[in-house]
Amino acid sequence: MNTGQMLITIGAIFLLTTVILNVNRGLMTTTTVMYDSRYHIMGISLATSMIERATGLAFDNESDTTDITSLSQLTLPANLGIESGESVNNPAAFNDFDDFNCYRTIPKADTIRLEGTSNLLIYNTLCQVDYVEADNPEQVSSNRTWHKRIIVRVFSDSMADTVSMSTVFSYWYFR
Repeated sequence: MNTGQMLITIGAIFLLTTVILNVNRGLMTTTTVMYDSRYHIMGISLATSMIERATGLAFDNESDTTDITSLSQLTLPANLGIESGESVNNPAAFNDFDDFNCYRTIPKADTIRLEGTSNLLIYNTLCQVDYVEADNPEQVSSNRTWHKRIIVRVFSDSMADTVSMSTVFSYWYFR
């Protein structure tokens, strides 16, 4: 074998090594993205479930059994959260939307074992409820309004980012 053939052989081995390393890197990236997507889909599902539970309740503790005609009848912004007689340990007893303020949980349904892994995924959810301005739902209001926003954050040690979802719940009174 002469020098030219030797250089071509070394070049071919170098190209083959480069291709194999790039394929392996691509496979590792694909696997990471796939698992991260699964984690976030489950997080979105948990956040959506929490929002649906909250919006299925009364707007305010005072509107649970009677109609409200004035903002002064609503719960003060500083008092949003569970009322006396309710317990964080018993969310089934929640009767209004703002009971979810500062509600933190580790749902039983969120501990899952993914195929091909031996890791248990544990998600945490954290809710925040605020009064918001009608013309700007991103603006938290220090006064009572007819609109409340819930922000649900879902996070896990296995997730790169926190899933954050929100919705605005409004009270409508028709005479």
